[in-house]
Amino acid sequence: MQSQPKQNRSIVADVRPVSRFLRFGLASITTLVLSGIILGVTRTTGMFAGDQNLWFPAELDLIVPLVLVVGIAAASYPRQWLSGRRHAFIVAALGAAAACLSCLVFLGWMVVLGHTGQLRYSWRELLGIILPLYFELQAVTWTIAAGASAMLVTLTRRAPTVLAAVTVLCVLAVVLPAPLFNFATNNQELTVAFVIPASPGASAAKPPHVVNTGPHPLYWAEANAVAAHVLEALRKAGLPGPYRVAEVDRCGRGKKSLQIIVLNPPVPAQALLPQPDGTELIYVAKPDGWRTIPARTPTLGRTVEVRGPETGYRWMASYWIHAVARSGFGGAIWPD
Repeated sequence: MQSQPKQNRSIVADVRPVSRFLRFGLASITTLVLSGIILGVTRTTGMFAGDQNLWFPAELDLIVPLVLVVGIAAASYPRQWLSGRRHAFIVAALGAAAACLSCLVFLGWMVVLGHTGQLRYSWRELLGIILPLYFELQAVTWTIAAGASAMLVTLTRRAPTVLAAVTVLCVLAVVLPAPLFNFATNNQELTVAFVIPASPGASAAKPPHVVNTGPHPLYWAEANAVAAHVLEALRKAGLPGPYRVAEVDRCGRGKKSLQIIVLNPPVPAQALLPQPDGTELIYVAKPDGWRTIPARTPTLGRTVEVRGPETGYRWMASYWIHAVARSGFGGAIWPD
């Protein structure tokens, strides 16, 4: 009677190497497949955090340590818990922890390579590339989803509830990073229209120059529609012109915002014009400064920097738009 419990305990404690190897293989393959699905769907739908258009190589390289760490975690998991349904949460949490550990392993490895000069970036430059908030949100969400899902598939019964949980985790990894980033940084789809006095003749109807620095391209038809809307907004604000929309820039994603900058010569030497917060705002250059229409409008801490003409250059003004997921971008506005 006493030998039976000992025999059961010996069977439970017996974890054969082949069993651990199979778990390592299944978890690694599942992690790789789910990572590919999450990244592929995100790339196809354009659900990037920030203004990314393409994946950084670092995000793709992160798959290697993720696969290895999750596979090792699955192989090391105690066998006696494999069939317990009540341990599904623990299994998923362990997969999420393994995903976070893989991010730290990857970061440490990149720092070592950058410090030893084996990468074209120094380790300080590399940290500046892979540590912005948009990378952190994107990387952490998809690695946690892939790691937790792979552990659930490998170490629990693949019941409909488990498969549904895996599906939900993968969907959240695709759709959550972008709105979280927009909320945390107050990101928005900002359209900046630069307006200049129109010269007589055909140049008054000249279409605006289009600059695309965001994830959503601004095509000619839409740019012309923006120009028509801007001219109508100026007329309603009591600025009939004649004016012409010289340039239209768009950056960011999220709530829509329009900033209209009217460059009446002489343009003031330098100004930092706060960006509107999800609304429309008109700035009009005056000899003694800038007029804001309407006078009170919600604005952000980010600005559009406008400088007046410089000696030796023909442009009537230059500008620099401070963005969220990039240091900024600028250009010059030329007279007709």
